[in-house]
Amino acid sequence: MVLPRSRHSDLAARPSRVDGRRASRLVCLGAALSLVGAVAGCGDEPVPQQTLPPVRADFPAATAGGACVYFDYEAIEKAIGVRFGISAASRSGETTTCVVQPEQGELPDLALTISKTTADAAVFKEDVVPDKGATAVKGLGLAAYQAPFAATETAGPGLELCWLTKDKRLMSLRFTDLLDAPAPAKELGPQMVALAKQVESVKPPKKS
Repeated sequence: MVLPRSRHSDLAARPSRVDGRRASRLVCLGAALSLVGAVAGCGDEPVPQQTLPPVRADFPAATAGGACVYFDYEAIEKAIGVRFGISAASRSGETTTCVVQPEQGELPDLALTISKTTADAAVFKEDVVPDKGATAVKGLGLAAYQAPFAATETAGPGLELCWLTKDKRLMSLRFTDLLDAPAPAKELGPQMVALAKQVESVKPPKKS
C-alpha cells in the first residue's frame, strides 16, 4: 500500500490509497467488525469506507484526522524506535483506521484501528483472541493480547497488539516491518504496550 507523497496544499485533491487491503490484514479489526456487525444486525447494508487525504511529516500525524488524532510521530519514535513521516486515515462503519509510513518507502508501517463495541472481557477472550500464537497482556485495558505474524510476499513480519478498553473500545496496533527483516525482537512487545497506553490516554478534540 502506498500513501501518496503529495504536498499539503494538494492533499484535498489527491485521494488516499489507504483502503480495504490494509483493513483486511488486521486480525483484530476483523473481529471488531464481526462484533459490531452482530449488534447492527446481519441484514444491514455494508457501509462504504471513507478515506481522508494523507498528510506529510511537516505536519503532525493528527492532521490527517480520523484515528490519526491518537498518533504522534515523536511519541511513536520514542516508544518503538521507528520514525514515520506520512499519515492517512480511513473509516468503515464504526471502525476508524490510521496508517503511518516513512517518507521514503512503504515499510515499515504502523496501523491503529478503533471500534466501538458492547463486548466484555469474556467475549473478547472467546471471540477476538486468536486460537494460536497469541499471548495475554496484563495491565492494558480490560483484556489484551499480542501476536506475532510472519512475512508475506509483499510485507515483512511484525506484531499485533489488541485490547479492550474500559470505555468499551476495541483498539489494535499492528507494526509491519521491512520485507527482509527478522522476526520481531522480544523488546517490541513491551514497547508496543507502552505506546498503546499512550495512544489510549489521548483525548481527541471535540467535534465543533
